Amino acid sequence: MRHLSLIAGLVLIAGAVQAQQLDWWQTGVIYQIYPRSYKDSNGDGIGDINGIISKLDYIASLGVAAIWLSPIYKSPMADFGYDISDFRDIDPLFGTLDDFKLLVAEAKSRNLGIIMDMVPNHSSDEHEWFVKSEQKIEPYTDYYFWQPAKGFDPNGAPIPPNNWLSVFGGSAWAWSELRQEFYLHQFHAKQPDFNYRNPAIVQELKDILTFWYDLGVYGFRWDAVTHMFEDPALPDEPVSGNPVDPNDYNYLKHIYTQNLPETPYTLSLYKAHTDEYSLNAGDGLHRVMMLEVWNPIEEVMQYYRNVSDFPFNFRFLTTMGAYSNGRDAENAIRGWVDNIPDNGWPNWVLGNHDISRVGSRLQLTDGAILTTLLLPGTSINYYGEELGMVDTYIPPEEVVDPAGYRDPPRTPMQWDDSQFAGFTTGPKPWLRVNDNYLTVNVAAEEAADESVLKIFRKLVALRKEPAIQFGTLHTTVVSYELVLAYAREAVNATDRSYMVVLNWSHDQTHVVNLSPGAFGAFPFEITNPTVEIRTIGSDIP
Repeated sequence: MRHLSLIAGLVLIAGAVQAQQLDWWQTGVIYQIYPRSYKDSNGDGIGDINGIISKLDYIASLGVAAIWLSPIYKSPMADFGYDISDFRDIDPLFGTLDDFKLLVAEAKSRNLGIIMDMVPNHSSDEHEWFVKSEQKIEPYTDYYFWQPAKGFDPNGAPIPPNNWLSVFGGSAWAWSELRQEFYLHQFHAKQPDFNYRNPAIVQELKDILTFWYDLGVYGFRWDAVTHMFEDPALPDEPVSGNPVDPNDYNYLKHIYTQNLPETPYTLSLYKAHTDEYSLNAGDGLHRVMMLEVWNPIEEVMQYYRNVSDFPFNFRFLTTMGAYSNGRDAENAIRGWVDNIPDNGWPNWVLGNHDISRVGSRLQLTDGAILTTLLLPGTSINYYGEELGMVDTYIPPEEVVDPAGYRDPPRTPMQWDDSQFAGFTTGPKPWLRVNDNYLTVNVAAEEAADESVLKIFRKLVALRKEPAIQFGTLHTTVVSYELVLAYAREAVNATDRSYMVVLNWSHDQTHVVNLSPGAFGAFPFEITNPTVEIRTIGSDIP
């Protein structure tokens, strides 16, 4: 067991400075829900909008500011909703547009906003636009990235234009017998890529944003944005040198299909459109624009400024593992805050629907949320993190993810110790429930003297403190680089400052000296510390 330590309230710091005003998306926590796994209201084994509505009181009790929903648009579900056949409607699996309107209204009545997923790179091949594009019906002919065959092999089979690969493996090109051309799909073959060099597509997406803003959404998380543009000259991509199969996406360096210069510019048009809508709405609501960008940090930072409110910070996902120590945690923090551009807003992500849960990946949950929730910036938390949910083993015969690896973090929310963890009253959930649901569930953690859920709520509440919203961040590492310590130094002398001390070692207890002068890296003296929050199993009295 890890012996994890404390957050201490400190009495110190002088100098009164007027703090800037922060908006809802800067002070609040954004809570991601994977809708088909949250709560099933009709017994079909799949979570839905009415299920989410039934749990809004619980979500509000967490203290979060907004709910980010993974895609609920109409879809054939080849990629569980990321293949969209109608950007202006709800898939019947999840409910109706009227159900969605009720969700927005009920959430708003509890001071919760609704954030939707925007999937700008592609649609479903069953979308009306693609069906008409394949038939060369105007104005849709060039809505997608079509190219003629490079030639034909001895058997008469068409040869793809180049060697580009799909994220899901194999060629990124699919042949249309009807149109007698290839279309690009950087993901699933049923997800044809849009042609963003066609201004009509840019306008179509603006109109879709307006449609949902009119229905009251608080903003969008933009999926896989770095794939939006490709080099029109169609050069082959170079081999990466990675020891993988030639059909594996990582076999190539994606210098012609990812992160092209046109991408940030085009996204800036959507940011301007969003800001203009908010200004004209006159309701004082800032509609947020968050981007999924997995690239190296120097490339990620170009998606700040006028491109978005922030690109997601995945450093705790990409640079941290089960054997990471305090120094690694500090590097994950400093690597973002020290590289962020002027006036850029930080954010912290511990998990999502595409990667192993933080409780499995880092082998701790309360310590991880303790680390990130009190850092400067927005916290984005995946459903179940507030409980300490971990990945679920899915037997090969039960795997449903087309990519083959994303099922374990997508299993149903664990509400209680009844059958299927209270997720569904039906005969079977769409994915199996984790075996630990008898003890790791909302009801059990509400009743426990100490639980990850109770720690999560306390941390979210502490985010309202002036030192957490406006305070200076100081970091250091002690105890042979195993223990991370950071402080949020209050701006005003009348406000409390806070320090987080977290042991990242395995099966080791460390004594940390909190006496005055012990933390030489901090430009202030620690006096009269009081313990505010202890992690589960902590030896702190």
